[in-house]
Formats: sequence, structure tokens, C-alpha cells
Amino acid sequence: MFIISEISPQFSGDLATAEQMILQSKLGGAEAVKVQLYDPEQFNKPKSHAMDFETLKHLRDFGDHHGIPVFATPFASKFLDWCVQLDLKYMKVAARMHVGFPELTRDIMSLKKPTFVSIPADMPKEDVDKIEVVDYATYLYCVVKYPTLVEEFEMPDFAISRFHGISDHTLGNSAALFASAHGAKYLEKHFTLRQSFQRTGELAHLCSMDMNDLQQIKNTATEFETLRRVMGMDA
Repeated sequence: MFIISEISPQFSGDLATAEQMILQSKLGGAEAVKVQLYDPEQFNKPKSHAMDFETLKHLRDFGDHHGIPVFATPFASKFLDWCVQLDLKYMKVAARMHVGFPELTRDIMSLKKPTFVSIPADMPKEDVDKIEVVDYATYLYCVVKYPTLVEEFEMPDFAISRFHGISDHTLGNSAALFASAHGAKYLEKHFTLRQSFQRTGELAHLCSMDMNDLQQIKNTATEFETLRRVMGMDA
């Protein structure tokens, strides 16, 4: 399973914390780290959530140095320009962007870079069908609720749909593992250094995984993939 560790806004603007989260994500088995780029006023968030160009560049360089790419979800054209200027390895279209930021979504997709596209679970089927399927995009099913309770979890049939995995906000690891057992190849999930953190930047992400959770998900998902292959379920 290709795992994306989402570290913002959990690092609350502290560079040393962000570096530690990148290192732990790498050690835990993640393939990539993602941040969010937005002006706090856009979403009525604390000023500590703001990130400037030099910070993004530093995190990209730090990730490259340690062998894990850092990329971003840009919520404005100027942030997309930063991603292009830094030649980030991946791009991201968030679930809320299809309706809230349609022009920005088109601009991101027009780059034709490897792009993770989250699609909200409650989007009407006719609107989902309007989203073009392209070979440079990886489509993630997303229940947009922070946090999502286990009984609220949903997922598609990965064998017959466009979806390759999930953007998961479910409490605990069970949803991620359940999706992996049923064929999900990709997982995006928020990351925290400690589950006990209850700071302003962490409040919306009680669904975050820590390094131990990440290791469990990675190791068990790898075993599920082996079992599916041995049993001919991915043929």
C-alpha cells in the first residue's frame, strides 16, 4: 500500500515539529508526505497554519534529503505556482475543490503530473461521472467528516470503480486495514507525533495515525497484498 502521511496543519507552523513528522513518516513506512497550502483567512484558521514559500522549499529539501517526497494541496493559484516552481513530485486535488475551487482544479489537472484526486463520498453519481478519468491521476474515495466514526465509514468496490484507495479520516486503523484487505492500493491519512496531542492544530484531526499506527497499517497491508496475490484475487 502506498501511504501518504498528511502532516498539516498538525505541525502548527513549527519547522522542527514538521521535520520530526517527516522523519517518523519515513521510518513508519510512508511513501510520501503532504502539506496543505492556504491563507488562514480562507477557512477561518489560526495564523500558525500559514506557510510561506521558503518553508515549503525547506520541507521539500528535507524530505528529498531523507528519501521521502513532500508535496502539497494548493488552495489558491499562488500556492499552485509555488508547487510548480519547486517541481514537487506529486499534486493533490482535495475533495472540497471540485465544487469550491473548480478553476484551480482544472489548473492542477492541466499540469498532467502524477496527481492524487480525492472525491467526496456524498458527491452525486452524475457529478462524479463528469470528473474525467486520466492515467496520471490516482482517485481516492473520501468520507469528508473529521473525525469519521467506524460506523460512518464507506468505501467503493475497488475492482470495478475508478478508485484506487481512500483518503481516510476514520478513528483508528480499522478502516484503512479493511480497505487494504478489499483491494485499496493507496491510503492518505493525517499524521501526529502523539495521539495525546490536543492542540489547536490537532483538534480537527483526532483521526490521525502516529508512527506505531503507520507501521501497523504498512506491515498488515503488505501481508494482505501477499495473501490477495497468492489467492489470485488481484489477477
